[in-house]
Amino acid sequence: MPWLIPISVVIVLVLFVGGLYIAFRTAKPPRRSLLETSVLEEEYLNGIMDFYRDNTTSEYIVKTRDGLSLQAYFLKNNLETNKYIVMSHGHTYTHHGCLKYARMMMKYGYNIVMYDHRYHGNSEGNYTSLGHKEKDDLNEVITDTFNKYGSEIYLGTYGESMGSATVLLEAENDHRVKFVFSDCGFTNLSVLVEEFIKKTKYIPKWPFMYIGSFFFKLIVGSYFNGISPIKALNRITVPVFFAHGEADKYINYHHTIELHENYQGPKQLFIGKNEAFHAGSYVTDTKNYEVSVEKFVKKYLNN
Repeated sequence: MPWLIPISVVIVLVLFVGGLYIAFRTAKPPRRSLLETSVLEEEYLNGIMDFYRDNTTSEYIVKTRDGLSLQAYFLKNNLETNKYIVMSHGHTYTHHGCLKYARMMMKYGYNIVMYDHRYHGNSEGNYTSLGHKEKDDLNEVITDTFNKYGSEIYLGTYGESMGSATVLLEAENDHRVKFVFSDCGFTNLSVLVEEFIKKTKYIPKWPFMYIGSFFFKLIVGSYFNGISPIKALNRITVPVFFAHGEADKYINYHHTIELHENYQGPKQLFIGKNEAFHAGSYVTDTKNYEVSVEKFVKKYLNN
């Protein structure tokens, strides 16, 4: 049957291309520039870029373990304080996405460290790994912060979307971190990718997801299911603030509900209303978000 050979070749090519597409769409997606994210953030919150310009006191480079340069930004509080928060932004975005949280948390006396993830903004890198490499990068930024400002500082982390996965994965093995804010994160990358595939309607989960995971492993060093913030919670004991938008169509808010339900340590949950889109809980439901954060700060952080 001579027709079997060309059919087999076509099938192999389809599987190869489909799996490679999923892997590269995850690890090497189109990215927004700093200009684009600055315009978007100003549209969401009028005056936020003036706050950024007025409060950013220094910019510097932090080196990753594999030699990349990450661009970092320091927002110094007007108060003399030993309190610091390191903030991690989302997939395809830049550090500008953290500005809304920075402005809020500076009211509680925190200094803010932000940075562009590898492959994003002004940082180096050929791919993103949705938390696998980023957790180690965050650890280096935290170490740099302690080196700069002293071993006795009080430090927590704040992550949005991919940044949420990053801060949870990093906190699993870093006892220097005293609290975590996790906004619109995911439970496990395998679950999230499966949901993305279902939305396409023309790519079946089997076998493309598993082939995509294989290629993802070749690119970033981890299979999809190896990136599991919900598993990381088993080893975290510090207070965690979970937030998500109820109308999030990119990462469904059930992810944060499950994270919250599975976490056994001190915790608080906020679900944004008013058509809160992805990373939009604060933007669309600002007052209730801030009230919930204030409650969390008074209950868990003031001591």
